[in-house]
Amino acid sequence: MARGADMSKTGSAEFHCWYAADRQSALRKGQALLETYKCFLRPGPVCDLGCGEGGLLLALRELGCEDYLCSEQLKTGVYFYLDVIEHVPFEFNLLVLNSLPVRSRLIVQTPFTNSLLGHQYYMNVPSHLSPYSPWVLRKMLARSGYDLVAEGNMDGAHEPNWKNRLRALFIRKALGIEPELLLGGGNYFVVADKNREPAESAHAPIS
Repeated sequence: MARGADMSKTGSAEFHCWYAADRQSALRKGQALLETYKCFLRPGPVCDLGCGEGGLLLALRELGCEDYLCSEQLKTGVYFYLDVIEHVPFEFNLLVLNSLPVRSRLIVQTPFTNSLLGHQYYMNVPSHLSPYSPWVLRKMLARSGYDLVAEGNMDGAHEPNWKNRLRALFIRKALGIEPELLLGGGNYFVVADKNREPAESAHAPIS
């Protein structure tokens, strides 16, 4: 069937609700990401690793602080790794973490595995290979020489007002589960600075 043939050519990203179909929608997506993370930018080069649709690159170019990986000699700077880590093998992610220069800052975003909404985000994209929990990411970063700057969850996360604190207390006491499972957002982010070279154990499996 002709319809079936067309569907077989459809990229997996198109099934995701945040898929940017054109330049303008990619730019809007990039501007939203930049607004979220601009407080973590520092003077110097900015690089978007695995830039996907290029939305963040477009937004960074408009801001005038865009930089590219154009040589084998990486520069100390701010490296974005947004919605990439879940798409590639574990060993490749370790290589990325270990390869960035000391004094660089890394900003990672991935579906929040501690929440039901995050599980939905993860399952919405067929090209996802593996989920990465906050615990696993913290262990990976520590082994690769990074120190945590900030972390959190967003995109649908409940505001930390008194009503939600009361809900969280009820969920924990009455249901016996962690509140973030029901109140957490769809994405998790972590910001970390690389302050030392990786330990030898950085290539070992996380346990």
